Amino acid sequence: MQPSTDLAALTRELHQLSMQQADDAVLQRLLECIVAGVGAQSGSLAVVVPEGDGDLAIAAGVDLPASALGARIVQGQGVLGHVAVTRAPVLIEGERDGEGRQQPRGSSICWPLQVQQRLIGVLSINRPAHETSFTRDDLDRGDTFVAVLALLVDNTLMRREQRRRIDALSVLNEELQQVNHRLGETQAQLLQSEKMASIGQLAAGVAHEINNPIGYVTANVNVLQGYVEDLIRAARGQAGADGRPVDLDYLAEDVPALLAETREGLERVAKIVRDLKDFSRVDTGDDWEWADLVAGLRSTLNIVSNEVKYKADVVQQLEALPSVQCRPSQLNQVFMNLLVNAAQAMDDRGTIRLTCGHGDGHVWFEFADDGCGMDDSVSSRIFEPFFTTKPVGKGTGLGLSVSYSIIQKHHGRIGVTSQRGRGTTFRIELPVAQPTASALLAEAEHD
Repeated sequence: MQPSTDLAALTRELHQLSMQQADDAVLQRLLECIVAGVGAQSGSLAVVVPEGDGDLAIAAGVDLPASALGARIVQGQGVLGHVAVTRAPVLIEGERDGEGRQQPRGSSICWPLQVQQRLIGVLSINRPAHETSFTRDDLDRGDTFVAVLALLVDNTLMRREQRRRIDALSVLNEELQQVNHRLGETQAQLLQSEKMASIGQLAAGVAHEINNPIGYVTANVNVLQGYVEDLIRAARGQAGADGRPVDLDYLAEDVPALLAETREGLERVAKIVRDLKDFSRVDTGDDWEWADLVAGLRSTLNIVSNEVKYKADVVQQLEALPSVQCRPSQLNQVFMNLLVNAAQAMDDRGTIRLTCGHGDGHVWFEFADDGCGMDDSVSSRIFEPFFTTKPVGKGTGLGLSVSYSIIQKHHGRIGVTSQRGRGTTFRIELPVAQPTASALLAEAEHD
């Protein structure tokens, strides 16, 4: 090392270089600056390999073969490996033979780079045989900038590792977003599958509920058609279709009764259609809206009545609730699943009790039945997808899983208490208004 070397200037230059982008090019420029600053011809900078049991790898080189970059150095092997193990610098001075001729071996200095007793790497600088050899004084003087260099290299490596992790996290985040998108699509398909299964389950019952009033409306219309024909004949002074005089007194008594019965049948059909519309909310889609959930529960109960009325008596203890911000058709599907499940839990005829209430910005519903009940091994799994205790072909195992997902999306809770032979109670709690993004963030930080 030349006596004229300005170590302070060299240290400042090294610091400026380290503030640049954290990559191998910075390490290369740091080494080039050192080699030039101390009057060396070549040099190498090896850094500790992460998770490499203390092995080193050449990260930068000056006047080295291109193949040397990236080469692994095992601890204890060679000069660099020896310095890595002993944590002590090594000076190799040029040697001369007895005739005063310098042998072809040049001189080198090799320093360990440490930060608080933690090995960062090893620095080596070299001079050829024909130049002035490094001395012990050079080694001692170099300790100053080597300590600074260790900090700068450590900082560069940490920034590089930070960037690598950020890049890895970015890739992972993108993959997670893709997985989340696929999960969303799968969940939507499961929801649609459960809807179709529900529609199939309800179709026969709804058809039966509609066919009854339609049947007697059709019969009444046919009778009324004959009455109208008789009235027309009577108005023309003709006999009835049977050849006898038209009995106007009988017609005056029976026609209003037939019309009233027909009107009642049509109103029943219209009510079923309204209940179906309220159940599916086909006119609103899946947008958030303010809805009367008690009205939705009653509409759903009317839709599933054919599934329930032959198995259970329904006791409604429902009070008026505030409107709830929700997706009504999805909650109606939850109500339907719980009502049908309660009816199917009856070995003999039983009772389903519906209650509700509100307070502290929430509303709640309870669906209690006195059916067969469940033990803990079953009740702990009922919200798992595809889990069912029904025979093969009798259930999809998705109803309660989809219901759980819907309640979660509404930022609510659904729970169950049950005892074998004593019945089951499901409780749903929902916020009246959906939380804002800031409220969700605060809740996440609190958790």
